Amino acid sequence: MSYVFKKFTWKNWLCVAAIFLLTIVQVFFTMRIVDKVTEITEAIANAIGTSDTSAIWQKGGLMVACAAALCACQVGVQFLASYTASNIATRLRDELYVKVNKFALSDLAGFSTESLITRSTNDIQNIHMAFLYAFRTIFVAPITMVWSIIKLIRTASAPLTISTAVWLVLLIIVVVVLMILVMPRFNKTQKLMDDLNVASRENLTGVRVVRAFNAEEYQEGKFEVVNESYTRLMVFVGRAVALFTPFVMFVMMGLTLSLLWITAFIINGMGVAEAANVFKNSNSFVMLASQIIMSFVLLITIMILWPRACVCANRIKEVMLHKESVQDPENPKEFTEKGTIEFKDVGFAYPGADKESVSHVTFKVKQGETIAFIGATGSGKTTIINMIPRFADATSGEVFVDGVNVKEVSQESLRNIIGYTPQRGFLFKGNVRENIAFSNPNLTNDEIIEAAKIAEADSFVSAKREGYDSPVAQGGTNFSGGQKQRLCIARSVAKKPEILIFDDSFSALDYKTDKVVRGNIKNSLPGTTRVIIAQRVGTIMDADQIVVLDKGEVVGLGKHEDLVRNCPVYQEIALSQLSEEELGLKKKGGK
Repeated sequence: MSYVFKKFTWKNWLCVAAIFLLTIVQVFFTMRIVDKVTEITEAIANAIGTSDTSAIWQKGGLMVACAAALCACQVGVQFLASYTASNIATRLRDELYVKVNKFALSDLAGFSTESLITRSTNDIQNIHMAFLYAFRTIFVAPITMVWSIIKLIRTASAPLTISTAVWLVLLIIVVVVLMILVMPRFNKTQKLMDDLNVASRENLTGVRVVRAFNAEEYQEGKFEVVNESYTRLMVFVGRAVALFTPFVMFVMMGLTLSLLWITAFIINGMGVAEAANVFKNSNSFVMLASQIIMSFVLLITIMILWPRACVCANRIKEVMLHKESVQDPENPKEFTEKGTIEFKDVGFAYPGADKESVSHVTFKVKQGETIAFIGATGSGKTTIINMIPRFADATSGEVFVDGVNVKEVSQESLRNIIGYTPQRGFLFKGNVRENIAFSNPNLTNDEIIEAAKIAEADSFVSAKREGYDSPVAQGGTNFSGGQKQRLCIARSVAKKPEILIFDDSFSALDYKTDKVVRGNIKNSLPGTTRVIIAQRVGTIMDADQIVVLDKGEVVGLGKHEDLVRNCPVYQEIALSQLSEEELGLKKKGGK
């Protein structure tokens, strides 16, 4: 939790100081109310024989004034506590969001999406609640307890003090047992919350597959296992904590009865005046003892919330102190060329892997050229192009973009010149216009329509009732796969970048649309360098360079005409899709 305290600003500390001062005033008026109750009791006793109630009204009026001041102080403390706790939670949430946005793909894989979501929401909420209750009670409880003990010592008798101490010790013993039982469980709750998010998210994102295989019961079984584990843990914690409140009431009532019984025993045989004085003091003692018990209960509440908040704070600290695998240089360089890409003996190994998944990759692309990558699944195509925008950094060799090593420029300037279309089309919740103008919200309507036409998306967008203002569901679930892919291509094209990367982005398009879109891009953005991953030979036949990959290594580099004759791997792929005649390996009608 010390990490969270370091995030305090001077405004937070100013609010904490104000809470402390208001708490002192609050406790002062609380003690004054206790005194006024005693004084009113005495005034009532004096008024029995004289019927003079002026003293009662006077003391009562002062007690009401003290109660009003106490109420004002409590409102001030509650307001400042809520403001400070919310401010801390907001700042943590913002910093965590910014930090996660800087993570490379390997960093995200190390934490998992579900865990990061839990840390950004549930964990921060637990910290918020802990600070909220802490600021409300962390000062008032000990100050009230100390003040009450001082007044108790001045007004109490030995029997009453011993009785109060016995009940307090009993309460402490029960609390210690409760903490021993409950605290270790809190460490497990957040991990189980992660598991619940994994099960829920997996089922929702893969709902089509689940239904296609009639696997609802199987998925429900997986969720039920995690849910029951979480439920059993929380039920145990809930039952243990639930016993605390009735036990506190038992202690309060037992203490009150004990004090009254001891008082009755003491005044037995005393005179009326002396007995009245002892009884008056006993009433004051009961109120002060109750204040001590309640202050102790408030501290126990914090002791229950705080360990769980500490666990959450440590989980957030893990993320915030994690060193990103991809970082900006201290003195970024400027680009010296435009639209060029060069790999020099590049290799990449995933964290913890025994060997590189891709190795010895070398090629160079000039401005306006098209380079394509093809190979079997798992051959390293996506891994290679991920190193261009620094989604991951090469573990060996060098990657150059526009004449400069990508590790020597800032990530922002690098990605400003790159347009990226992922294999799995993803749209953001909003409307079509906002999705196409994602890289630049200031794009004009004509520029948005132009990008959509290049991607062959204008026809189906214009056919909708609201056109480019048509709503887009999260993930683009209200569009077909081909429509999503074309809108994603339009989003990249609208940026008008120096380099366009297509990670198997044409796979959801039919052959005709595929060819038309690629032709539109080439004609509309002639100076843009294009990087294409494809499984279809027809998509890459006209590329200036084709890189053929096999098991992470380059086994062929050149144009289609050369590779289809000289590269066995490429030839095998090509023949699996096209005939020898279509590939030019055999003349029509020949043998």
